[in-house]
Amino acid sequence: MEINWQGLAQIRELQDYFEEDFEGFQIRIQHHIDALQHIDDTELDKLATLRVLEVTNGCTQWAFRRQDEECLSVDQTRECMKQVIGFIKEKRIDFPSGKSFEFTPTIEALIDEGRDLYQDAFKKNVEGAQREYYAYSTAQFLVYGRERLNAVMHMVREEFEPLFTRYYIDRGQRYIAPYLKGLPPEN
Repeated sequence: MEINWQGLAQIRELQDYFEEDFEGFQIRIQHHIDALQHIDDTELDKLATLRVLEVTNGCTQWAFRRQDEECLSVDQTRECMKQVIGFIKEKRIDFPSGKSFEFTPTIEALIDEGRDLYQDAFKKNVEGAQREYYAYSTAQFLVYGRERLNAVMHMVREEFEPLFTRYYIDRGQRYIAPYLKGLPPEN
C-alpha cells in the first residue's frame, strides 16, 4: 500500500507523534495495516461502518462536552452514545431500515481489543496508549480506503441522519477526510 506519510504527519491528532519519532510511529501504523489487510472485504465493510459511526458519535459527544453552539440536547447526545456503544458491545449494527450487520468471532475479538485500547488511551490514561490508539485508527482509515469509506459515509447519512443530524454526520466526514489524503490520489 502506497502511503503519503508526509500528508498524515500534517493531521492535527498525529503531528506530535510524528514529530517525536517519525519512523517509530510510522512502524506502528504499518504494523496495524499489516494485520488489518488480512481481513475479508465483507468484514472490512462492516468494520468501516462501525468506525464511521464511532467517529460521528465522537463528534456529537465532544461538541456536547464543550457545549458548542450546535451541540445536540442532552437526550439526543445520550441516544447517539447509547446506539453506538450498543453496537460495539453487542458486536452487531442494527440499521433503522431493518437490516443488520453481525461480526465473526475473530472480528468481535478485534472490536474488543480496539475498545480496550480506546479505554486505556482516553479513560484510563495509560502511558503510550493514545499514541497506539492513533496508530491503529490511522491504519483503519488507510486499509478501509477511500472508496469503501465514501460508500459507508453515504450509507450512514442515509440510515442515521435522524439520529446524529446532518451537521454531525458532516463533522464526522470532515474528521475522516484528512486521513484519506494519506492514500494515493484518485486517478
